[in-house]
Amino acid sequence: LLSALAWQAAIALENARLFDDVRRQRDEISRMKHYMDNIFASIASGVITIDDQDVLTTFNRAAEKILGLSSQQAVNHPYQQALSFLRYTPLPTLIQDVRQHQQAYVAQEISLNLPKGNQRYLSISLSPLQSNHHDTQGVAIVMEDVTEKKVYEHERSMLRRYLPSGLVEQLPQDLTQLGLSENRQVITILFADIRGFTSFSEAKPPERVMDVLNNYLTLAEAAVRFNWGIVDKYMGDAILALFNTPLLEQEDHAWHALRMAWTLREAIQAYHQYIPPEEQLFMGYGICTGVVVIGNVGTEGRMEYTAVGDTVNVAKRLQEKAKPGQILISHETWERVRDRAQAQALPAMRVKGRRTYTRAYEITAIDDLGW
Repeated sequence: LLSALAWQAAIALENARLFDDVRRQRDEISRMKHYMDNIFASIASGVITIDDQDVLTTFNRAAEKILGLSSQQAVNHPYQQALSFLRYTPLPTLIQDVRQHQQAYVAQEISLNLPKGNQRYLSISLSPLQSNHHDTQGVAIVMEDVTEKKVYEHERSMLRRYLPSGLVEQLPQDLTQLGLSENRQVITILFADIRGFTSFSEAKPPERVMDVLNNYLTLAEAAVRFNWGIVDKYMGDAILALFNTPLLEQEDHAWHALRMAWTLREAIQAYHQYIPPEEQLFMGYGICTGVVVIGNVGTEGRMEYTAVGDTVNVAKRLQEKAKPGQILISHETWERVRDRAQAQALPAMRVKGRRTYTRAYEITAIDDLGW
């Protein structure tokens, strides 16, 4: 009897010890799970796992933020249902490919519209989710929100239409620092227009007219960028360039504008040596320096960065008065470049849109040392 009681006591003690071991293991597993949950939640990238039945099994905090969906709305639901807005992206096809071929896909970029109407650009990586025995149990998806990067690249690509590429790389990330709102500023305006282009267009097929026009405008655009200006716009066979805008401020803007016109005139003369005589066209140039209001003009649907003011009008009218190859500048511009250029004063002229007479100068030479 005593032996039987001893065995019962021993069994009870062993059970208590085993129970205590199990409890300690459970607590350790709970602590490890809590620790892993914290790590999982702290990952900056969105992490999603889908089992072999297409059910979402994990959905971390970053994924909630990126996709605008709580984990309660996602976990334990088929991903086609919880993430229905992804059906029009390549993601379902990629998930299927990962399962079939056991192949990972790295840094695939997709665009999607979230239920609230927000557009997102995601960089996603997919890989098979495997057990210790290398059995496929689903698919793991890691996603990065690259929307800000896309917006940044788009803004830079837009600015490259105005500025030299080297300068764009030096601009701050926050483009609001560039002062793209309206500004009152002294700048130099340059208009250049192809002479005789209407007559040339009459005698040539439209396709050839377009090719010839693009060739001359390419030379003009290169001259503007080389001299640190921005192309405001193309107007048929004419180009409008701005110097000393808030995008690209310069103290010597009048000189840069004059040098641009001189550079373009020489480039056109060199270009004429390689083209047929009937395509040898010339430009007339008008340059004016003065105060303008510069900024975004237009509507919410379409905006244009441009300058408004009498200075623009004078530059345009001087260009209209210029003969082929002639560079006409205003008195204000002449005062800023007279130490580096030679010019012939022209009789005061009346230009369209102005009541007062305009003093103008024809540039005959520039100082090469100023280059």
